[in-house]
Amino acid sequence: MWRKALISILFSAALLSLHAQVFELVKTDMKGVMEPLAAWISPGDKLPPEFYLSGEYYAHDRQMLVSQMGKIQNKTKFVSLKSPFPDLYQGASAVADFDKDGDDDIILTGINQENALFIRLFRQDDDRFTPINQLFTPVTDGSIEWGDFDHDGDLDLLITGKEFNNNLSTKIYRNDNGIYTDINLEIPGVYHGNATWGDMDNDHDLDILITGNTGSKPFTAIYRNDNGKYVRLASQLIDLKNSAAVWGDLDNDGDLDILISGEDENGMPVCFGYKNESNTYFRQMPVSMRPLKSCTIDLGDYDHDGDLDVVMTGESLERSYTLVYQNNSGFNFEQVISPIPGVSSGTALWGDFDLDGDLDLLVAGLTICYDFVGQIYRNNLNPTIADDTENLFIEAPIPQTNNGPFYYYVFSSCYCDPTGGDHIAYHLYVSNVHLMGKKYELNYKFNDLLIKDAPNWGDVDRGFRTSNGHVTKAEAEAARKQLIESYKETHFQVHYLNW
Repeated sequence: MWRKALISILFSAALLSLHAQVFELVKTDMKGVMEPLAAWISPGDKLPPEFYLSGEYYAHDRQMLVSQMGKIQNKTKFVSLKSPFPDLYQGASAVADFDKDGDDDIILTGINQENALFIRLFRQDDDRFTPINQLFTPVTDGSIEWGDFDHDGDLDLLITGKEFNNNLSTKIYRNDNGIYTDINLEIPGVYHGNATWGDMDNDHDLDILITGNTGSKPFTAIYRNDNGKYVRLASQLIDLKNSAAVWGDLDNDGDLDILISGEDENGMPVCFGYKNESNTYFRQMPVSMRPLKSCTIDLGDYDHDGDLDVVMTGESLERSYTLVYQNNSGFNFEQVISPIPGVSSGTALWGDFDLDGDLDLLVAGLTICYDFVGQIYRNNLNPTIADDTENLFIEAPIPQTNNGPFYYYVFSSCYCDPTGGDHIAYHLYVSNVHLMGKKYELNYKFNDLLIKDAPNWGDVDRGFRTSNGHVTKAEAEAARKQLIESYKETHFQVHYLNW
């Protein structure tokens, strides 16, 4: 009984501290989605940006797609707008003023209601969006980015991902007075990753950082722009899949560094910073961030101290996370107290939705409890750094093991054929209940059994979830039973991995 009281007291104390948190949930009518496309879109003329969020969710065991937009009104209230864009998921979007008229245009790619691949550029004119007929190859599970790679004053496109025939591609579409041409870039295609532009060597042209799955192995590389030709640098970065990589001057020394997180060749999540030492050499730096796979990373100075802070979403071995890190100079990052739910198959984007001069957050994805999230968090500019104890109770009601013992079970799901065949279906793998000893030991044991039971598991997308800690074994068994029943109701095949 004393354990329950202790947990209640600590969790209540943590909830009280939420009032001082920097990020506050804003009420909107957004539907939560997973596999999202998300963006902040400026209508120009110093007006607040509109949010765009598209993706999939499930209602009564049916897949539903939704495309939605909204904006703030009277500085406090959000209003919904009719979205001019198709319902898409599992794609990417990018905004920029490509026609130089003072407002943001947008390009979208993904899977539509007809289960077909889609890509289209939309030009914004007087808050109306007009589809532009250009020949782009649509992709899923990749990325899109604008940038003037050829230094001619207009914006080109860098696109990577999986095409309709499952071919992987990385392409640059050169913009010549509004006409886009594929330049036949010789860079490997990746999926479940991204390609991004940045001037790493300060020579005023755009180099490329790319990471993801090549179809046979994890891959990370830097390609230097030499007079419009891209040349790969000697390998310096860890090869990752289910990954995200970003350029950013993390140590404020005037050149671009790298932050990357994802899954290594052994299936383990890892996260590293890379310090730009000589414009061609990057030194690996340990960063005090939780390694995440199937992740997204966005950089922005949310606390107005002149350096780049980080927001990440994704999965560790035990569950999903949405994490905000404050940059305390160099590669020293500290996690910030946050009520934002952890999401997988999601994203988090910085943007100043209320034009008050600080960066807010648009967050979407799927929580550990299989709730669909679509939320905006206002930045109150009152940052508080979390210590480890606070974080355990703020971000998720999972008690510390040294207050235990506590009982847990592990589970994981996929839409796949774990045996490697063509009989794709929904599968749930769940362990029996155990006391937690060493940190993550249940996850490692579960993973070992899963690989033996499902040899193809290493080649399919997966995420392990550790249940919340339960004071008694009976409580854990009851929660596990409820989880299994909820999956069975949605036609998952249940597999038991007991030890």
